[in-house]
Amino acid sequence: MELEETSSATPKGMPIYEDTEERSIVDALDENQGTPDWYPGNELARKLWHCLEALRDIELALENASMHQDADRRKRQLKQFSVPLHSLAVTVVNLCNQIAGDADAKRWLGKATVSQVSKIKTEFVSLVPIDPKSDLSVIRNRLGGHIDRGLCPWSAREILSRNGMSGFGRWLHTCIHALLDLMKLDVYAWSIYTPVEGQIRLMTSEPVITTLLFSEERKEIVALHLAKRSPRMVIVDAIERIISCSQWMFKSGEPRIGGLRVDDDRDWNTFRDSSAIWNRRPLGG
Repeated sequence: MELEETSSATPKGMPIYEDTEERSIVDALDENQGTPDWYPGNELARKLWHCLEALRDIELALENASMHQDADRRKRQLKQFSVPLHSLAVTVVNLCNQIAGDADAKRWLGKATVSQVSKIKTEFVSLVPIDPKSDLSVIRNRLGGHIDRGLCPWSAREILSRNGMSGFGRWLHTCIHALLDLMKLDVYAWSIYTPVEGQIRLMTSEPVITTLLFSEERKEIVALHLAKRSPRMVIVDAIERIISCSQWMFKSGEPRIGGLRVDDDRDWNTFRDSSAIWNRRPLGG
């Protein structure tokens, strides 16, 4: 939808109001069609929502794992954790692909930024092993998602004795690192459910929410609001909780994300050359 085509129908001097609704991003399990939450408004936001759904599963899995003090029970929980972790890694790759190939994203961001996204993807897949024969994929495919029909006790022990289980924390935080950078790009559009027939509410450029009326007689902007908070902050909130409850997955001296802070505006891409960070050996190792 090109909003420029309707701008001429906007009444001069239309007031802009604050959007007072407290909004999250819609949950796949929410059966209420009339929820006030944000819905993806373009394919880029839909791919970002996929990442959020994986993060929600990860947060629940980490909460369950944190309840177990016994090492074997935690290890069994981590085996199941391979499923949402693999899903998160795949959704991050899919988001990179969408940004790099999306015609609107290319127009909005420019060639230089899109090229950086492609480089983020290349470095990301070198750090998070999601090819079919990698440790993460093997644990997920043969033990986590289901029990492989050819699995026997000694092969299960061999799989679980790999370094893959100890790499879960690093891979999780690498996914978070890449996702946080990708979320800085202003390419995500959102929509809000409206019960008024013929009206749609869109936010194609934060923080302005535009309510549009479409009918046979007219097409016009009927209201403008300012969002109190970016929908992307819902994902940041989930990431902060995951970072907090995932610290036990790391040994002393291992690289990890300890907390979040606001980046300066000099360069949005902090994932560049991150192999040197995430492949660093633990202090004293």
